[in-house]
Amino acid sequence: MTADPDLTEQVLINLLLNAMEALGGSENPHIHLSSRMNERGLVVIQISDNGPGIDPEAREKIFIPFFTTKKEGSGIGLSFSRQVMRLHHGVISVQSQPGGGTIFTLRF
Repeated sequence: MTADPDLTEQVLINLLLNAMEALGGSENPHIHLSSRMNERGLVVIQISDNGPGIDPEAREKIFIPFFTTKKEGSGIGLSFSRQVMRLHHGVISVQSQPGGGTIFTLRF
């Protein structure tokens, strides 16, 4: 995979910090980071957690600059992550249901 290591690291740090925050107060917190090559030979990285999930209304807006559901959030982390993935001709996607955890997928 050819990618800017610093920008890619920032995306991963952002996603991991978001997962850690989502798990605050959880009884059995779990974060899973995995990587693989898909059937087309592209790198896929996933960060999943067993947190409270993201409600559908917020999920539609999380990549919009300055949108946040956090009291102390700036709303730039996921927007920045999407821009980095676009610079690498990749995509970032999310799967989440309230009460069902969240999975962020990076496809390079």
